[in-house]
Order: sequence, then C-alpha cells, then structure tokens
Amino acid sequence: MKQDTFKTIARSARHFLSGTVLSRVTGLIRDVATAYAFGADASVAAFLVAFRFSHLFRRILGEGALQGAFTPRYEKLKHEDPVQAALFYRDLQYGLGSLLFVFILFSIGILQFANGWSGLSAGNHEIILLTTYLMPGLFFICLYGLNASLLQCESKYLLSSAVPSLLNLGWTVGVLLLTGLPSAQAMPWLALCVVLATGLQWAATVPACRSIVHKLAPQMAWRSWDIYSLNVKALVKPMLLTIAGVAATQVNSATDALFARYADLEGPAYLWYAIRLQQLPLALFGIAIGNAILPPLARAAREGNQERFQSFIRYAWKATLALMIPITLGIFLFGGWAIQLIFGHGDFNSQDAAMTFYCLEGYAIGLIPSALVICHLQGFFARGDYKTPMRASLGSVVCNTFLNALFIFGLGWGSVSVAIATGISAWVNLGLFYVFRPKLSPLFGEAT
Repeated sequence: MKQDTFKTIARSARHFLSGTVLSRVTGLIRDVATAYAFGADASVAAFLVAFRFSHLFRRILGEGALQGAFTPRYEKLKHEDPVQAALFYRDLQYGLGSLLFVFILFSIGILQFANGWSGLSAGNHEIILLTTYLMPGLFFICLYGLNASLLQCESKYLLSSAVPSLLNLGWTVGVLLLTGLPSAQAMPWLALCVVLATGLQWAATVPACRSIVHKLAPQMAWRSWDIYSLNVKALVKPMLLTIAGVAATQVNSATDALFARYADLEGPAYLWYAIRLQQLPLALFGIAIGNAILPPLARAAREGNQERFQSFIRYAWKATLALMIPITLGIFLFGGWAIQLIFGHGDFNSQDAAMTFYCLEGYAIGLIPSALVICHLQGFFARGDYKTPMRASLGSVVCNTFLNALFIFGLGWGSVSVAIATGISAWVNLGLFYVFRPKLSPLFGEAT
C-alpha cells in the first residue's frame, strides 16, 4: 500500500470534489426545476418536510455514523487479513439490509396509524402521506452509504461522490414530467420518482464493490452470510455512540422544518432552497476534505504514528479555513444576486427570493464551524473516540432547540430565525469539542 502523504490526501479530495461537483450541479438543476415548476407553495413545503422525515435515519444507518465506525474497523481487518475484511463488508451489508427492511415496514405502519387520527390538519395529513411514499428510498440510500464507505477506503472517491447525481436527475425528470399539474397532485408522483432514483443510485455502486471484495477474497461465498459475526458485533458499540449524536442532529434538522412550518407555511421551502446553496461549498470542500482525510487518519492511528496523525489534521484545518472564510464573505456580499439568478424564475417570485436570501444569511453564520466540525469528527472517529462527538452534538442540539423555541414562540420571529439558530448552534458545536476534549485530543493536544 502506498504511503499516505499530503499529496495523496489532496488527490483523493480532488477526486471526491470532481464527483461532488457533478452531484451538486445536478442538485442545483433539480432545485431550480422544482422552484420553477412549483415555486414555494404549501404542498412543495410539505414534500420537502416529508423528504427530510423519510431520510431522517439516512445519516444514522447509511452515512455519518456508519462510515465513522466502518472505516477504522475495515482498515484494521484489511491490514491483518483481507479475507476477514471482505467477510465483514458482506455480513454488514446483509445485516444492514435486514434491519432497514424491518424498520421501514414498521415506520410505514406507524405513519398509517398516525394518518388515521382525525385531529390532524390537512397539511399534516399531506406530510405523513408523502413521508410514507418516500420511506422505501431509505433502504437504497443507506446501502449506498455502506458501499460509498467501502469505495472511499479503496480510494475510489470519484465514483462514490458522483453517483448521487442519479438521484438528482431522477428527481429532475419527475419534475419535468409533472410540470403543469397542481403541486398537490404532483407531489405523490414526484415521491415515486425519487424512490426509483435512490434505487438507481445504489445499483450504480454495486459492481465496483463486488470487484473490490472479489480481489480481497476470490473464493468468498456471497450467500453464506452471518449478520451476527464477531466483526459486525464489534461495530455495535461505536455505532450506538455515534448514532446518539447523529440521531439528535437529524431529529433536530427535522424539527427545524416543523418550527419553520409553524412560523410560516412556506417556511420549510425557503429554508430548503437556502440550505441547498449553503451546503454547496460545504459539500464541495468541507466534506471532500473530511472524507479524504478519514482513511489516512485511521491508518495513522492504527500504526500509532501521532506525528503523522497531527500533521494530517493540521493540513485539513488549514485547507478548510483557506476555503471557507472567503466563501462565507461571498455569500453575504453576493448571495441575494445568486438566489435571484438561480431561482428567480417561473413561480418563484421576488418575495420567495428575499426570504430565501435571509435564510441563507442565517445559515452562512455557521458555515466555517460546520466545516471544521467535519475535521473534528474524522479525527475522533479515526481514533475510536465516539463519545466526544456524541456529547458535543447533543449539546449543540439542545442549544438549537432552545434558540428555535425562543425565536419562534418567545420573540415571534419568522422562519428566518430557524436558519440563524442553526448558524449559532454550529459555533456552539465547535466550542463543545474543546470543552469535552479528552486527553490527547486529535485536534487540541493535551487537555489541561
């Protein structure tokens, strides 16, 4: 295996960036098409809330928590015995698939029961119905997340970051086919298009993953899986610790939409369009650097090479700050112009553009700390410390919920305040990493 260096990390980040550019450009096209065809009315907002709810566990069972726990374990097994690494991936794939199947069926049953409650408003009934339609997509999204983790461990960053464009393209095709229908009639059909697109996204990664596993263990039998293997069990504890933090963040993201919906029926749509733009630089650069740094950090931690570990972390910090500081300034200076240029067409009127820009400014407050938090997470995950990220995440969620309640219920501010609360909470999250840092923290050195 080649030695990890700054150059190899930069090359991996560039490959991830190349695929992410394609994904984000198609995502932008998707959002522009949605805004043009349906604007930001209540049914579109209901669809976007349902999309968030249906993918609530995406970061828990498919990305984030899974990747943080999978990568160090896989790297360790591959170093000791490649066959065991292949068996670990196979068993985890079947175990995750079984868990998702049961969970989705259970969730759909709960949603159907809730939808029968007569006390719900028509808008809430619409959200529950759309969430039910979108739930099967969680199965494919999470299995894609596992495949993406394997591909990134094998330095195949381009493929893992490019295939999400298939979901965006499927969504866009659905919008184009449904243009002209009232949004209330179009949204259920759009949900079906999104689910089909998630399946295509997962399927696109299967051949490459099969090829990797075949090289590690040519004689491995795919049908003789064991979801209770020792290696899969060893993933349970770190997964549970990581899930606690990620789940809180995901629930917090979903409740953000509810706070915004309470303040303004169109509020979730404003937040959706704004956060798409805020997450563009975060995905292109922050996540690219974070994903590229995790496997090298895991290898350095496994070897006990503290000097190399710290140098990789410092490199990630410097690169992140060099990119995020000017981008943040650019959002405040040119964000309104960009929103009008990108979304200001069709049913997306000037009022929608103004409210989206205000939300974008709120989110931009937290762009720099959000990117640095990604560096933190990778450093702690690589060393097997899952408690510190969990505690920091829970603390920031409490802060965000408190601020949302204060701004919406206490001060009577509108949906823009949800974005402001999110931005402030990102700084709190970053600060809590320092407060909760253990001895020999990967980022702060010796705790005092």
